[in-house]
Amino acid sequence: MRLKSALEDFTANTLGVVPGLLGRLSYLGSLHDGAGTYEHWGLARVYGNEAAQGALRASHRGLLFEVLKKPLAVLLKDVVVSCSNEQVTEREFLSTLAQSSPKPLPKPLSPAARAHLGSVLSALSALVESRDIGNLRDASQSPQPAPESRPPAGT
Repeated sequence: MRLKSALEDFTANTLGVVPGLLGRLSYLGSLHDGAGTYEHWGLARVYGNEAAQGALRASHRGLLFEVLKKPLAVLLKDVVVSCSNEQVTEREFLSTLAQSSPKPLPKPLSPAARAHLGSVLSALSALVESRDIGNLRDASQSPQPAPESRPPAGT
């Protein structure tokens, strides 16, 4: 007798170690074949393929809608967290996530949700690029040296 459902097990034991909301969405997208089927050998072996597919599909949809409800400021911070285990920059991570669409998206998905995710990823990319350009501009402007203090004249 199992104490956890396939969804509870996957959420706690697999997604629980993937950093960031966008990181988890990306991970689930990597398990998705783009045609509606997921590959997760361990989950399928323990719970059966049908239960594993249902758990992965439900998890994927839940994560997607969680991303779509978050404010951009929260997601911008999440990009940093989501990249923490990857060997890519924030720009590369967002680009990969956007380019792999529709693969990272669960089936079926409304055109509105698909467009919403595209606009969120585009906005995050623009914000990361703008922040990076601002940081470069600030770094290139060397601070003026402080004036030397001189003793008062006549001493």
